[in-house]
Amino acid sequence: MSAGGISVIMATFNGEKYILKQLESILNQSLIPDEIIVCDDNSSDATVSIINAFDNNIIKLYANECRLGAVENFKKAAKLASPANWIVFADQDDIWELNKLQRLAEEMAYLDNGFSPALVYSDLKIIDKNDEVIAGSFWAQQKINPGKINLSTLLYGNVVTGCTMMVNDVMAAEFFLMDSSACLHDEWLALIAYSIGKVKLLTDKLVLYRQHENNITFSNSYVARPAFFARLINNIKLLGKKKKFLPNQFKLAKLFLARYRFKLSSEQIEIIERFINQEDKNYLFQRINRRLTYSKYFGRGQK
Repeated sequence: MSAGGISVIMATFNGEKYILKQLESILNQSLIPDEIIVCDDNSSDATVSIINAFDNNIIKLYANECRLGAVENFKKAAKLASPANWIVFADQDDIWELNKLQRLAEEMAYLDNGFSPALVYSDLKIIDKNDEVIAGSFWAQQKINPGKINLSTLLYGNVVTGCTMMVNDVMAAEFFLMDSSACLHDEWLALIAYSIGKVKLLTDKLVLYRQHENNITFSNSYVARPAFFARLINNIKLLGKKKKFLPNQFKLAKLFLARYRFKLSSEQIEIIERFINQEDKNYLFQRINRRLTYSKYFGRGQK
């Protein structure tokens, strides 16, 4: 167990519809966290009132006077956590399995050496707005072989979900240095974990992830594939250079390389540079390279 304990951090905004069930699932964990840091991003609904009604000294609520946005709000919550604590990210609209913290902490106890950035994460189930399970495994739904996730595949799109993560204080320090306008925290932390850090994945489905119209952290790469004609139109735009392919991924890769070049191995630098060098290539070249990368590591799953 961590000497400092466990801090759950949650960034809320107009979450009145689901926040009650999420907080109840955290407070009922088999391993109770030392604190739940909630930073509310100036909600205009009853979110703050619902949180205050718990009257539980584990919950520490901070209300922002001005909106920070999801990533900066998570960063603020992480900075408010007790020093040296392991940090667990929580979305406002999910439901946790009751053994989530216990399983993450068990693995982090082996992984955390005190000086390397460390991250533990898991698979999850997907539920709808009525709590009905619509996918028993996120990884199975996306045809992902979790054991094959690595730096090369992550450059094409993140599959490490933030709401399943536990990080140590060394990883949290890296999070504080992240450019919040450039990307989401989960994709940045995943790249760190799979390059200069330590990482452990669990096949346990520890979160009931709620998929609905207001999700922020549900990456575009996670959603169901569009219909045939929609894909055809999109491909025509890409072939005609009216639309760029993976623009956010190239931006992320360049920022990450600039920030961590001095810590990366020569092989890792080569992997990232090879990816970046595709940016000016045509759409077919980029798409073929992506498919070859996924085929090498995931099999025939992703397209």
